[in-house]
Amino acid sequence: MNESTWMYRNRRLLMVGALMALLMLLPLPRQAPAHEGHAGPMVDFIAANDALKAMLPDGAKLTRRKEAVKAAGAAWAQSTLGVDLDGDAIQTYLLARDPSTSRVLGAAMDAEFEYQHGDVKLAVGVDAAGKVTKAAVLGVNEKYADEVRTGIGSGFLEDLEGRTVPELGLRAKAAYEAHENAAGDILGHLRDMAAALAALTHGMTT
Repeated sequence: MNESTWMYRNRRLLMVGALMALLMLLPLPRQAPAHEGHAGPMVDFIAANDALKAMLPDGAKLTRRKEAVKAAGAAWAQSTLGVDLDGDAIQTYLLARDPSTSRVLGAAMDAEFEYQHGDVKLAVGVDAAGKVTKAAVLGVNEKYADEVRTGIGSGFLEDLEGRTVPELGLRAKAAYEAHENAAGDILGHLRDMAAALAALTHGMTT
């Protein structure tokens, strides 16, 4: 092997090595969620802020809070409401108080859950007794919009107003037994959200 051939081969090896090093430094493409793009864009029925305010008393002092359900609240939810709450989950919600007495008047939250190959956005409010003030389907991916509208409805679900957490659970069970899975899934999530709010505000003094 002459000197020029040796230098040519080494330059090629150096170039290949440099190219491989560069490729290793480049960021990997972001892995999209498995359902992203399959269910179409989100169809919004109600803005979350508008829904949450409608679920709480007019004139109440609203405070946004972020906390986990305390052990005592989780035990109460289990024994009284029949709901086993995740004590490690951080809940973000609006707390409503009487501006003059600071008495708790209720609470509301919104959340987003996986629904088949997409997502559904829900909101629910409860009063001081833990009963539902209002519940709503805020939005769902386009592919499932008609299914959800037909199965349970869109926007505010007026027939859920005044329901207790156990009643939401019974309605979810009945929906599943009737093979109305969209209604069952949504009612089940609303039940858990309402239970979390009731547990968070149960016996609250501060």
